[in-house]
Amino acid sequence: MRGRLCIFCFLLCAFPANAAEEFAASFRLRGGYDSNPLLAPGGKGSALIAWEAGVAYGRDHGDWITGATGEASLTRYQKQEFEPVQSYRLRLRLANKNRSDIAIDATTTLARASNCDMRSEFVNQRVHLQRADGDLLPFVAGDLRLASLNELNILLGDFLPQPMRYLRGTITPGIAYVKDKSEAGISIAFSKTKYDEALDVFGFRRDNDRLQTAAYAKYGGDDLALSGALSFLRIPSQDEFFTDVNAMLFDVSFAAKLESWNAEVSFARTAEDTTFPVSPVTINTALQAKISRDLNGKTTAGIFGRMLQRKYWDAPLFSRTRVAGIEVSHEVFEDVRIAGEFAFARSLLISGAEAEGVIATLALTKRFGEGGKKKEIGAGGAGIGTARRNASDRRFAFCRMRGGTWCFRQPSAARGD
Repeated sequence: MRGRLCIFCFLLCAFPANAAEEFAASFRLRGGYDSNPLLAPGGKGSALIAWEAGVAYGRDHGDWITGATGEASLTRYQKQEFEPVQSYRLRLRLANKNRSDIAIDATTTLARASNCDMRSEFVNQRVHLQRADGDLLPFVAGDLRLASLNELNILLGDFLPQPMRYLRGTITPGIAYVKDKSEAGISIAFSKTKYDEALDVFGFRRDNDRLQTAAYAKYGGDDLALSGALSFLRIPSQDEFFTDVNAMLFDVSFAAKLESWNAEVSFARTAEDTTFPVSPVTINTALQAKISRDLNGKTTAGIFGRMLQRKYWDAPLFSRTRVAGIEVSHEVFEDVRIAGEFAFARSLLISGAEAEGVIATLALTKRFGEGGKKKEIGAGGAGIGTARRNASDRRFAFCRMRGGTWCFRQPSAARGD
């Protein structure tokens, strides 16, 4: 997977985009020192080196638009006792345009991630159909996901002998109302999950059916963007040792710009699959905040804070990580920036033990194509419209909690993601 994605990114960078194409890419090289990569009590430190790459390519074929985006990151530590942290994602998209009846958007996603306590892979095929004209837009989305998950197990002291694999099908009908820069909608998602083994290694039955009702609203202006989604997730248990999951989930974000100041805040609660012996899912709460200022047109300074809490359903166990730090970046050449980051992290483990760590890094970033602009390839004119789909295309938002460790934020069911 990693090799194919790197070759794909190289090929896209090798051929410049023409008038019917859009292209953007970036490459970041980062190095530094982490005093406690595992955030474990009494943990040792290590130097680190990392690279991160992203590429987006889109082509207009007249009645159809095709696009591809790829993301890859790898962090290695000087001390071999620390596992590399890696994440790879490839997304292929096909959408129609200039249609007055039905807008079709098909997306294929392949992803792989691993670190010291998690290994996951999935392939997801998604088809989204939506009325293309008017302010009231009914839609329906279908997803088919084949996934594999393996986590460090506290009972075994190691990973499971074999990862847990499952197939999940989801259908999400809904309706959206769009007016100028605002959008609101409701949806209901039905899904069925089937694991390849009837019982897991501990004898628990993890097959499940899910129902998630949701509502969302958003506003996107030039200097202000607001979005919020609220949903209720119900997962009836098929195992006598699991209780039914009834959880209220949400996803709220705010971004604003005032002269040279920028502010971003996001707050979300999601449900994620787990291999933990006595829990069917985890309820994750993530909070991020950042404020920055453009000092002279080329130099930017900011402070940030992040928090991630993972609560295990059916168990009085949870873990929490908090990070706070500062960052400064400077444009040395056009589309080339150098950045420094210093952060302090504190964690509370499920055992109740606490740990702290400090990380300092220096990074060099180069952007290619479209003047380094950040955009969703193929979003505009794909029959759905930029104003109606930009918020819904926030399907793959990553929050870097610390160092090279990334946590994946689940998509919002309210938007049919």
